[in-house]
Parts: sequence; structure tokens; C-alpha cells
Amino acid sequence: MAEQNEVETTNTATDVVVETPEKTTAETVAVSKAEFDKMQAALKEANKEAASRRKRLEELEAQEAQRKEAAMTETEKATKRAAELEAKLKAYERTEAQRKVAEKVGLPAALATRLQGETPEELEADAKALLETLPKPTKPAPGINATNPGNASTQETREQKKARLAGTSPDVFGTGAGVFWGEKP
Repeated sequence: MAEQNEVETTNTATDVVVETPEKTTAETVAVSKAEFDKMQAALKEANKEAASRRKRLEELEAQEAQRKEAAMTETEKATKRAAELEAKLKAYERTEAQRKVAEKVGLPAALATRLQGETPEELEADAKALLETLPKPTKPAPGINATNPGNASTQETREQKKARLAGTSPDVFGTGAGVFWGEKP
């Protein structure tokens, strides 16, 4: 076996000098609080200034819009008004066309505004496609009377007939049960 050289390592303790801050933690907190208050005051002031500038900007923009409106000639104003009215008229015509197509196809009026297309043919094709996706109403099965389920017999029973002919009323609560008012029978 080969000799192994053992190397001894020695760790020498080094003295670490920790400098303690000159100020105590209470003083540091007080200074930090003062700096925080100063920063908070500066932030409030900056927010006030920003709000006042924002308000001034809105005022200037409104004045600029009024100036442009005043600078427009009568012809430009009339042209602008005519364009607005044409856009409104087009929207009304489209809504009316949608309503007519929906009525023609049998689509519910609430779905008329969902129709897509520019021409009446396109609107009608869309209405038919939309109508096909709606669930079909189911017809009630024949012979079912809602007030008489199962088509039970409406004739009186033998016991009911006897009670009717004898002039006595049947015991609706069964034997021994029921509510008695006054004397017991």
C-alpha cells in the first residue's frame, strides 16, 4: 500500500468584530417613522397637483371642442348633422328589416336582433338557420286529460251511490279517524 500523506488542517478562529449601530432600534424606528411621514406628505401633495392638472386638462379639452365647433362653418355643421342622421336611419332600417324577416320566418321577436346579413335574402337565410337550432315544441300525447291523469273513471263508485241514495255522507277520513266538531257520532 502506498503511504498516504495526511495533511493536517488547522482552523484558526478569527475574531469577527461586529459593530453595533450607534443608534438604538427605538431611535431607528423614530427616524423611519419620520421619513415615512415625510414621504406620505410628499405623495399627498403630488396627488393633489396631479388631480388639479387633470381637471385643468379636461377644461382645456372641453374649451378646444367648443372652439372647433364654433369654428365650423354652417355647411360643415349641416354635413355633420346629416351624417349622424343617416347613421341613425340606417340602424333603424336594419332593425326593421330584421324584425320583418323574423316575423316572416316565424322566429321569436326577441331573437330578431341576432340576425346577421346585409340583404333581406341573407337575413332570411340566417333566420332559417337560427330557427332550425331552436328546440321544436312537443305536442301533448293524445288522450291525456290534465285534470284526469291515467283516464280514471269519472263515474261514482257503488259505495258513493249507496251513500247518495241513503242521504248519508261518506266518512272521508276512514273509520275511527277524523276531526269531530261538537258531539261524537
